[in-house]
Amino acid sequence: MSYVLRLTAQGRTERHSLKNRETVIGRGAGSDVVVIDESMSRRHARLVVDGDAVTVEDLDSSNGVFKNGERVKSASVRPGDLLRFGGVEALLESPPVVEQPARTDKPALALEHTIFRRLDIAARADEHVVVDAKRVLRLMSEVGKTLVASLPLGEVLARVVELLLAHVPAERAAILLIDPATGTLVPTVSRLRTGESGAFEHPVSRTVTDLVLRERAAILSADVLGDTRFDTANSLRLSNVRSLMCGPLSTQNENIGVLLADTALAQRFSEADLELFTALAHYASTAIAQARLTTRVQEEMQRRERLARYHSPAVVDAVLSGVQTADVGAEMQERDVSVMFTDIVGFTTLAEAMTPAAVADFLNGFFSTVTDVVFAHHGTIDKFIGDAVLVVFGAPLTQDDHAARAVAAAKEIMTAIAALNARRPSMPHLRVRMAINSGPAIVGDVGSGKRLEYTVLGDVVNTCSRMESTVAKPDQIVIGRATLDRLPPGTETTALGPLQLRGRAAAVEVFALM
Repeated sequence: MSYVLRLTAQGRTERHSLKNRETVIGRGAGSDVVVIDESMSRRHARLVVDGDAVTVEDLDSSNGVFKNGERVKSASVRPGDLLRFGGVEALLESPPVVEQPARTDKPALALEHTIFRRLDIAARADEHVVVDAKRVLRLMSEVGKTLVASLPLGEVLARVVELLLAHVPAERAAILLIDPATGTLVPTVSRLRTGESGAFEHPVSRTVTDLVLRERAAILSADVLGDTRFDTANSLRLSNVRSLMCGPLSTQNENIGVLLADTALAQRFSEADLELFTALAHYASTAIAQARLTTRVQEEMQRRERLARYHSPAVVDAVLSGVQTADVGAEMQERDVSVMFTDIVGFTTLAEAMTPAAVADFLNGFFSTVTDVVFAHHGTIDKFIGDAVLVVFGAPLTQDDHAARAVAAAKEIMTAIAALNARRPSMPHLRVRMAINSGPAIVGDVGSGKRLEYTVLGDVVNTCSRMESTVAKPDQIVIGRATLDRLPPGTETTALGPLQLRGRAAAVEVFALM
């Protein structure tokens, strides 16, 4: 026969079921029933159930064992007898007679046993679980709103914790997510029923979290302190956790974290609470995965939008897909590049005779023509400077043939501008000068915290600018020696001789492309 021992300590009442076995009561962690009270010895007393008979024995405790007010060393106990262990009162009760359920293979919640609930629905098809349909329906309705809203991850986590506290009698609810870099659980959101946040003062048991992640199952322990499964979980005892539920947050392929609810109150979680907890863990996993995906999509869209201002679609795709390492927006990097300057011949004079709207239309036609050609050769538009364009090849993606790409783009720009002039006979005739130079340069973001701009810096840029403004003639493309050395053999050029450029001590070899 089984009995129930009702314990009252420090204003809290708990019930512990007794079977045909010995039950040690004490303050020590090794006791079957742990009572945290200074009047209790580590192993205070033993209750022995033998059929219908119950015996209580004092295990040499400091403050003694009392039966109905009389101190005893060993005595038989009957239902209704009042016991006292030090300052802790206990009453032996007969368990109420209840109708046994039709199914006997259902996990028992009695005797403070642990219940596992597999998150794989298919694996639970043969389980007989009593579900509070109204509670589940209310929860699913609220969870559905969270899923549809596509909230940021932080808001999703906070909402899941709020829902858990609203639907199960927990004192605390928490979410810990797995850090992809270290594989460890990181406390992310925790909230008390009182509304306080940041409540990780008492630790989360690794014994519990490792178990649920390994088994991919939700777990309910109605009496943590009396559960031998958690004898090694000192953090549970130190934090005075009485009852807990913990389950994995996971996708089909991986665990992403754990959901936790615990309480130190006499009221314990029920099997219906676990079913609700399991359902919420399912939907929370989906909501978290969706929020993470939404965040990644938004970040990629923002990055793509930013990259598209400077780079061709092909370069943008290569950067985002990781085909090549091109961490645009990171620290400045040294690269071997080819830069190209091109500007409009006599633009100031042309603009004087045009309306502002006509000037804008004229420039937009020029810039669009240059941009289309540059992007076709996977170059990068560094910036527009008045009526000039600075272009770079070889960054952000490494291009071994950056000099050849720059020369091919320059020739095609000349052809495209001729076609543009033919299409706009009423507009002033557009003529350009172009220069290309190659060599090491610094590339990356430059600016302030409020505004950054991707650009290229170095002597190779300054020299190219001087070549374009002082050497190149209208409708002419000039290149430096460094560019020529990087071109395939047989490239036809005309040497313009070593030239002294402003700002440079040494003469520069310049060549005109045929």
